[in-house]
Amino acid sequence: MKKNQIHKFTFLMNKMRLVFTRMKQDLNVPQAEYVALISIAERSKMRENGKEMSVSTSDVAKHIGATMPAVSKVIRNLSMKGYVKQVQSQSDRRVTHLILTEKGNEILKKDFEKRGQLMKKAFDEFGEEKTDQLLDLMAELFELLEKEAEEKDD
Repeated sequence: MKKNQIHKFTFLMNKMRLVFTRMKQDLNVPQAEYVALISIAERSKMRENGKEMSVSTSDVAKHIGATMPAVSKVIRNLSMKGYVKQVQSQSDRRVTHLILTEKGNEILKKDFEKRGQLMKKAFDEFGEEKTDQLLDLMAELFELLEKEAEEKDD
């Protein structure tokens, strides 16, 4: 890959991130809290042996690549705002499970609807074929990036 392609890709990804960041500003949720909410929601939807997986603070820290103290502070803030409920594990009192509250789910629903409207307009202009190509290429790219990142972690 040429150096200018890497720069262009990075530039475009940052621009997309900025567009989405501007969109979420009316939610009045700081970026770190928003990322944690997304992480909890995504991890909560994962299933293991047909059962919903519980989410802990350490799961969120690993998922978003942040330190435990930083994530603990963010989780406390989310809990105080009523977006997340912390439930102590019955089997291991050191573990706290994180559950999105109705208020937390509502924030994410509002954000996803807003993003969905923006993306629908863009994809409509793109057309179905180009949209499918873009999504397939992005999925392939992110799969490769995740694989590379995991190999570096090992």
